[in-house]
Amino acid sequence: MDPEFRRILFRTLMIGLPILLIGAGALILAFRAFAPTEPRGRDFRAALVLGSAIAFVLLMCVLLLRLSMSVR
Repeated sequence: MDPEFRRILFRTLMIGLPILLIGAGALILAFRAFAPTEPRGRDFRAALVLGSAIAFVLLMCVLLLRLSMSVR
């Protein structure tokens, strides 16, 4: 793998991960702020949906990375 690609990938991750965490935190706060006043199960469902979406995006990024490494 090209050293320049690794450097760019590392910079992208260093910028992308804080953005991901800030965005996830903002969405969790939004889910809690606008959720109806029902039992606590609603908060868990919103966090589960958000976590699933983030996990899907990260899984796709890892798969694309693996694909880019195998093609060389």
